[in-house]
Amino acid sequence: MDRSQLTMISLRTSLTLGAVGFIAACGSTPTDRAIRRVEGPNGLLTFVSSYRTPDTIEKIIGSNELTPVIQDGANIPSKYRPLIDAFGKISMGCTATHIGQGLVITAGHCFDAPEKRINNRPCDKVTVEWGYRKDKAPYMKSNCTMILAAELNDNRDYAIFRVSPVPPVSVEMDLSVKPKIGSTLTIFGHPQLRPLEWSQTCTLENPSNGGWGTDEFSHQCDTEPGNSGSTILDDSTLKIIGIHDGGRVPWNYGTYIVNTPVREFIGDVQQPNPIPVPTSLPVPQPTAQPSPQPSDTVISLQNRYFGPFWNNDERTLVSYGADVGHSMSFELSLNTEANADFVTLVDGDGHTTILSGNQTRVFEKLPLPVKISFKSDRTVRSKKVLLRKVIAYQ
Repeated sequence: MDRSQLTMISLRTSLTLGAVGFIAACGSTPTDRAIRRVEGPNGLLTFVSSYRTPDTIEKIIGSNELTPVIQDGANIPSKYRPLIDAFGKISMGCTATHIGQGLVITAGHCFDAPEKRINNRPCDKVTVEWGYRKDKAPYMKSNCTMILAAELNDNRDYAIFRVSPVPPVSVEMDLSVKPKIGSTLTIFGHPQLRPLEWSQTCTLENPSNGGWGTDEFSHQCDTEPGNSGSTILDDSTLKIIGIHDGGRVPWNYGTYIVNTPVREFIGDVQQPNPIPVPTSLPVPQPTAQPSPQPSDTVISLQNRYFGPFWNNDERTLVSYGADVGHSMSFELSLNTEANADFVTLVDGDGHTTILSGNQTRVFEKLPLPVKISFKSDRTVRSKKVLLRKVIAYQ
């Protein structure tokens, strides 16, 4: 963007403390990282730059490789397509990623985080639009309900928050170890608040390239203001390894996800265990189904986690169309109020299965399309519904 199009807005005067401002109440200014607001052609942007060189910001490095994502990802490699609805545009001008169960991550400077970690702060005026693409409107708008943790200093820049309603798609994290220097990375985000764009790929490099902190790393994937908070994915596993924070040419940088406190909040979001079936209840047995024919192409789809649910909650949890194949198999586990809250499954032949209580069912080779919905009564809140081992046959 031409700098003449931008109007710098003072951090201290542009924030509303009740919505996103924590500086006055919670901490001192980081050593050399200034949170800045810019009014761009698509709305207000939030990014971080240096106090010493305030005009250096995250930007294109070399040739511009940012690629607008169209429709359901028809113009990007197929391996990314199941993930693209998990990325959202935040109202204060950053990018968010849903990691499951209503937990969302972004950069700390997007919420004006102080140098020392803050916890459990309201964010009721912040919204996230999910699935916004060049030729497709957002499919959902969520409200930020609570900032669980946020921090901005010379070593880390992250924020973890909850949203409602919960997006149906999430991205897994790699919380085992830091990835190796030279690992191939990729980023999806909303540069300049444009519809979702793909950064192509780059490599993870030592933080000394750029002079970043001990919990950070360098990269040269293309970004612009608005990309702040975009998750950085390992291009092989497609798991989150970091959060993009900013940069100055020729190095952008991110915070390692393993150096954030996200483990405190994920519970069993990442690797949920099947819910055991009570011994007092008969265990429903799946109907025997034929094995995939040699001509079938087997595609693994993402696990889905839903809950906890509200009273009088009624909604479609997930819907798979014929575009993913001719049939599908999966394991469905639920922990719901028995005989009061119900999960309904309808397959492509019109067969309906209604489930309730604590149980796990395996479904094989159901004809597509498949729709799974939930409906509750006014009393006890159901805990969760889990879809695992999802396979489509094409």
